[in-house]
Amino acid sequence: MENRKDQIIDAALKRFSHFGFHKTTMNEIADDLRITKANLYYYYPDKSTLILDVLIKIGNDVYAGEKEIVESYSGDIMKTMMDVLEYRAAYTRKYYVLHICENLDWIKGLDLNEVMQDFYKREVALIKMLFQRSVDAGELIMDDIEGCAQTLVEVQKGLGIIHTISDVITGIPNESNVDKIVESQKRALKLIFEARIASNK
Repeated sequence: MENRKDQIIDAALKRFSHFGFHKTTMNEIADDLRITKANLYYYYPDKSTLILDVLIKIGNDVYAGEKEIVESYSGDIMKTMMDVLEYRAAYTRKYYVLHICENLDWIKGLDLNEVMQDFYKREVALIKMLFQRSVDAGELIMDDIEGCAQTLVEVQKGLGIIHTISDVITGIPNESNVDKIVESQKRALKLIFEARIASNK
């Protein structure tokens, strides 16, 4: 059963990333998989449930890659954080149509709060782990590691919203905004952390 669900999620992700959530029908996903609509509805009784699983898959894939980057930290926290930003940006470019759909009214009815909160906590924990390793290595000077991790995650998310709000309002994707997001996030990292790195003292 899990294998069939994975196939459905993969097919839906391809459609959603090209046409967006709203313009994709369950019939089209069933046709892509060469299964009946009844068969599709057996696994996913409504599109909202399928969208949720697609978002969870993307979130899990992004986290797995970011975790690998953080775990490979070797004494250069700025490089590690820049690598995380670039990795995340690659996913944002790939699924930009979905990225700008996150704040649309029609998707707000989904039970996303718990999922998004889990993503947030997981991201904070990952950044906290990176900070702790850097502090332990004598590279980073930081007292409130938990608070700093939360703040960084929130700042980065806020910068992402600033540069995509026009696309969210118009519904017209402009992938060049991803470059603006990454550049702003990199500037924020330098502003926040360069003075905290022991070798810069």
